[in-house]
Amino acid sequence: MAKTLCGELAKILKGEAEQKNDVCMVTREREDLRVTILGHPTHSEMVISLEFSFEPISNRNETLNLAELVLLQEEVNPFLQAIKKSDEIKVSAIHNHWLFEKPRLIYVHLESVQDPVEFAKEVARALKKAGIK
Repeated sequence: MAKTLCGELAKILKGEAEQKNDVCMVTREREDLRVTILGHPTHSEMVISLEFSFEPISNRNETLNLAELVLLQEEVNPFLQAIKKSDEIKVSAIHNHWLFEKPRLIYVHLESVQDPVEFAKEVARALKKAGIK
């Protein structure tokens, strides 16, 4: 995947791009989250990051698009209502990662095979609908 396309995807998703081999990784920290686990503050990327990967598929102009998004409990339904408007994007998991975290965090996994720019735009719109700027 071209570095310029990876940079464009990062801009749409308001994240940082990293190219590893042919895979574009975009990471965006939820700077608005103040999280504790077991009563201790954490800023770990494992806890507060939105993560995306875009991987080329042989002989196609589409990519395998994957995402793991950290959402507050109250952001989940607005996000899902917005993302369900996409015919291409599948919600593949909704779950928690941690015990005894505050506030309650829910992780949503997405997957699709489609134009990566369209995937990024659709996810960005859904995040905005959920109140994530």
